[in-house]
Formats: sequence, C-alpha cells, structure tokens
Amino acid sequence: MKSEGLAKSGLISLFGSAFAALAALLLTAIVGNTLGADGTGLFFQAMGIFTILTQVLRLGTNSGIVRFIAEQRAFHRAGAEWRIVMFAVGPVAVVSGLVSLAIWLLADALGEWLAAPRDAAAMADLMRAMVPYVVVGALIGVLQIAARMLRGVTAFTLLQSILLPASRLLTVLLAVSVAGVGAWGAFEAWLLPQPFWLVVTLVVIAAPFVRDFRRRRESTPGTRPTMGEFWRFNAPRTVSSGLETALEWSDVLIIAALASPSAAGVYAVITRAVRAGGVVDKAMRVAVSPTISALLARENYAESTRLHTKVVRAMILMNWPFYMLLISMGPAVLGIFGSEFRSGWGPMMLLALAMMFQTACGMLQSILLQGGKSTWQMYNKAIALAVSIGGNLALVPLLGVWGAAITWVIVMLADNLIAAVQVHRLMHVDLQPSKLLVPMLPPVLIFGGGGLLFTWFAGSSLLVLLVAGVVLCAVYAAVLWLFRHALHIETLWRRIPFLGRWA
Repeated sequence: MKSEGLAKSGLISLFGSAFAALAALLLTAIVGNTLGADGTGLFFQAMGIFTILTQVLRLGTNSGIVRFIAEQRAFHRAGAEWRIVMFAVGPVAVVSGLVSLAIWLLADALGEWLAAPRDAAAMADLMRAMVPYVVVGALIGVLQIAARMLRGVTAFTLLQSILLPASRLLTVLLAVSVAGVGAWGAFEAWLLPQPFWLVVTLVVIAAPFVRDFRRRRESTPGTRPTMGEFWRFNAPRTVSSGLETALEWSDVLIIAALASPSAAGVYAVITRAVRAGGVVDKAMRVAVSPTISALLARENYAESTRLHTKVVRAMILMNWPFYMLLISMGPAVLGIFGSEFRSGWGPMMLLALAMMFQTACGMLQSILLQGGKSTWQMYNKAIALAVSIGGNLALVPLLGVWGAAITWVIVMLADNLIAAVQVHRLMHVDLQPSKLLVPMLPPVLIFGGGGLLFTWFAGSSLLVLLVAGVVLCAVYAAVLWLFRHALHIETLWRRIPFLGRWA
C-alpha cells in the first residue's frame, strides 16, 4: 500500500472508529440513564456473554484472512483470495451452528450457572433468544473483514463501524424509550439489526469474490495457500482471540457474580468510556495491518520499524488527549451516564493511565499476528487472562470496582511488556521509545493540566465539560500547528485537504 493510500485508509478508518465509539458511548448513556446501575449491569452482562461467544466462534479467522490475502498481493498473485475466504467461512458456519444447538438444549443449566437464582429463569430465556443470532454474529465478523480486503477500508468502515452501530443504537433507543423494556428487552433490541447487515455484507463482497474465483486458474498450487496452512496459522489465533474477548469481558461478569449488578453497571460504564479512546488504535490497525504484513513477509524490518514509530506518534497525539480528559474531568464525563456512576472516577483514572501506556506501546499485537507469531500471542493472552481472573477473584470481593481497576492495570502492564520484548528482540522491529517522548508532552500539559484547571475553578458539570473540550481542542490544534515540525506531523497535516493548502 502506498503512503498516500495508507494515509487515506487511516483517516477513513479513524472516522469510522470515532463514530462507532460515539455510538457506543451514546448507547451506554441511554442504557445508564433509563435502566440505572442495576439494569446497566445486567445489560452489559448479557452483551458480554454474546460477545465472548461470537468472537470465539470466529475461530481467529479475521487475522488469517488479512495475513494470507496481504501475502498474496505482496507477491502480485491472483485467483486465491476467494479460496482464503471460504477456508474461513465454512468451519465458522458449522461450528457456530453446533454451538447454537448446544445453547438451546442447555439454556436452563446455563441460566443457573451465569445468573443469580432470582435471575436464572430470565437468563435461560435470554440464552434461547440469542441462539438465532450466534451464527449470524460469528459470520458477520468474518465477512466484514473479507469486505475490508476485497472491497477496501471504506466498505469495511461503513459496514462495521457506522451502519451496524448506528442501527443498534436506534433499536435500543426505541426499545427503552418507546416500548419501555427492561435490561433483557434492551439487549434483544441490540441483537435485532444483525441479520440485515449480514445480507448486506454478502452483497458487498459478491462481485470481487466472483471476479477472483474466475481467475482461479491463474493461481498455481505452489503459490496459493492450502486449507492446512490457513488453519495452522489460525489454530492458535482461535484460542488467543477467545482469550482476548474473555479478557475484555470477564471482569464485568466476575463483578456481577461477586459484587452486585450495580457495581457491574458502574464498572461497565467506566470501561466503555475508557475503551472509547481505542478508536485510534483500532483505526490504525485496520489501515496498517496489511502493510505491516507485507513488509514482514519480505523481511523488511527497517521499514517496519519506521512505519511503526510513525504510527505510534500519531496514536499518542490523537489518543492521549481523550484519556487525559477522562483523568482531569472524570466526574463531568461520568455524569453523562447518570449520577450513580460518578463514584467510578477514581477507578477510571487507573484504567485511563493503563490505556495510555498501551497506546505508547503501539501495534504490538498486530505485528505479532501479521508476522506469523500467533502462537506467541496465544500464550501471552493466556497469561493475561489468568492474571485477570486471579486478580479479580482475589481483589473484587475486597475492593469492589477498585479491585477490578487495579487488576486491569496489572494485566495491561504484563501483556504489553511481554509483547514488547518479543517484537523488539525476537522480531527485529525496534520500538524506539525515545522518539515518543516529545509527542507525549502536548496532551499531558493541555488536556491534563487544562482539564484540572477547569475542574478546579468551574466544577464538574456537563456545560463545563463542553466548554473545556472546545477551548482545549482549539489550544491543542494551535500547538500542533506551531510545533508541527518538531512533532513530525507536517506530512500528515499536508494530507488533510483543507489544511494542506496552509502547510
């Protein structure tokens, strides 16, 4: 991918990720303000169960599709991309279908295991209600990443980051505000749009899929991947993707089980708020992963290092302002979701600091995956999940939400430090932390220091948050402009059409 194409893909993906994050925050605000802390905890408990199921049932194929199609294109091969997609779709459809049948048959037992006795029957009904959507949820994730590779980042962004989140937001809003449903009804409304977007995704990828199928005779057995090669790569990724998803949601489920639905609701809100800052990370991974994969396939480690350092500087400049605002103006942010959630400011500060550290580490997970080290990542995630479960089981009964937040910090440190050593020492992609110090200063001084001043003098209302956001963003943009050369962002600035005329 040329640098201009990379910049365009990054901007498109960034916009889509930002929209998805905004939709997720609005969804959390709607649920929090209408269902309260208890209802919010139950809603996110159900969402966590479904997300773990569908992510695991994708069998790690998303990374395999990106890696193998990017490798084919790196060597200018044609006629094998359709085969790679089918390697993924067939097993995912079969396995997810079998799991759906098992959920239907074991719904009562699962309800008793996953929920408190008073909610067991409702949980069993909910498990039966999600059965038709499990296969759809697994397949839509696989096919949307296929759309990213066959149709480009614009199609992928529209499908995954804009249209699906917007439709979920609309159905939940109608369910809770018009129909007046509770937590389980809101979750069922969240599931409703998926079958429609699965059909749309199939239509989107149909033409390039058929076109590549017609060129199948151009691919020779020695150059096209086999199903065995594809699944040897994906086998550890199947495990690690399940571990990643369990790592993301296990803390909410443990808090719901060991503390209370109310505590789980508070923790779910602060984690959703913090994870919204991951839009840049996700956008960069979507845009850069095919390029990183091609560079690593050619063993071009010097260019991989240069690209990674450039991307991490941009991630810090775009991500850290959000996290610093959560730290400096947390009560105002949490007040958006309801007054019950302001108590989560302290734990949220810990989570935000951990996410800032992860941002500064960069695209370690993508480098491991696209460099063919999915087994390493599987072991890393197994360690991280073990630390997470052990830490939460030990600390949540003692400290509640604080215990979960402390565990989150420990997990983030361990996961990223292990991956950093592997990427830097064993994969020859230098991380160059000294080149990241200068981009760290503007977000900390402007959004950290400035946000604290606003909170100190004006309080923590929504109006103060809005005014502070506008003022601090204007100051930040001016600082980036004045120090664009020192921050190495002048080339990025020129690629933004409106600003490029003034660079």
